Amino acid sequence: MTFEPAAHRLAFVLPLSFQKGDVTFYPTTQGPDVRVAIEPDARPRHVISTAQLTKGVWVARLQWSDGQQQYYQEQELIVS
Repeated sequence: MTFEPAAHRLAFVLPLSFQKGDVTFYPTTQGPDVRVAIEPDARPRHVISTAQLTKGVWVARLQWSDGQQQYYQEQELIVS
């Protein structure tokens, strides 16, 4: 995952074989989680806007499945 704070986006690459996925943003302080579904398409690179996130520290959890196995990756983001 690559966080681009100035552009307000999170970019990542998934295998073309993935069948479903999502990114959930968890604030480290109180507040609601933000979940974004990822739809499979012909491109391996996906970009999600982070413009809706309030300022602060968040944890982004990327989860995806190839239909047989679940995978995930987490990264801390600082939104300013």
